[in-house]
Amino acid sequence: MKLTFGLNCPSCGGRVEISEGDEFAICPFCHTVSRVVGDDDVKVLAYKMKIDEKRARDSARRWFKKGLKARDLHKVAKITEIYHVYLPFWNYSAIGLGIICGYNIESDNNGGTKKVYKEQQIRKDYTWTNIACDAGDIGIKHLRNLKGEVIPLTEDLPKYEATTSKDDAKVEGDKVIRKWIMSEGRISNITFHKEFVLPKSFSLLYYPFWIIRYDYKGKMYFLTVDGVTGKVVSGRAPGDPLWQSMVIGTGATIGGALLGLAPIVSGFAGQRAAILSMLVGVVIFGASYYFFRYGSEIVEGDIPKPYIFGGKVKIQRGYSIGKEVLR
Repeated sequence: MKLTFGLNCPSCGGRVEISEGDEFAICPFCHTVSRVVGDDDVKVLAYKMKIDEKRARDSARRWFKKGLKARDLHKVAKITEIYHVYLPFWNYSAIGLGIICGYNIESDNNGGTKKVYKEQQIRKDYTWTNIACDAGDIGIKHLRNLKGEVIPLTEDLPKYEATTSKDDAKVEGDKVIRKWIMSEGRISNITFHKEFVLPKSFSLLYYPFWIIRYDYKGKMYFLTVDGVTGKVVSGRAPGDPLWQSMVIGTGATIGGALLGLAPIVSGFAGQRAAILSMLVGVVIFGASYYFFRYGSEIVEGDIPKPYIFGGKVKIQRGYSIGKEVLR
């Protein structure tokens, strides 16, 4: 994805178009040459806020009505605090190259299996973004949107400063892009692989969000609204006991039926179909139980969720964002 930005010339104020990867911008009106990089040769840009407070509140009200949240949330919830903040994100664009060799196990015409050897060459453009500060447990780690009007970064913008280094971010970006290259191969059993990451551009993007805190029956929750698109990108909300009961009831019924029908399926369609029926039944029942167990709170975005490992339930916890660290 190639980005095109519009900045204001520092000399005459005219609009200057630059493309991702450009280090210099030439004003078409006064011909002033500007360098678009930070102190450590990292391009620093900020997206223009497009959503005002009223539209952010409207987005929150619409979000209250969606999903398996408490049915009266949109009526009972009271917004107690709303403010906007710019969060920094590393933006790394690169070309990914890879060679992947291996084989997949496929069925043959005799009812058995066979090895099908494959070799794939990958060439693809990738864009990786990652938050460049510790913003607490607000559920935003990566940017979902890279389209919008870019403005110069000024001191009066309420923002978090970047606390992670460019070098560490690039190392992490390389690792992630290499994993993406590997996933492109779609080869189950890999015997050889080699990946190359060719950097195109690296920048620090300051992106606006609205942070909204609200009260529901004496408990505090929050959500974040994208300041460019107006979409809710993360949040916590109370669940509804009725939805929990309906999900566990439906899941238990369907999952139990699939498990009980496995012997019949085996007689008509074979043992593999029976095993598949049992696995699907277990998955449905497990998913419904998970929602029943943790559905009292609905979370969206990059917020750590409870997960089951080794028979024990582990809960990852974070902490809330604080306005006192804004600059």
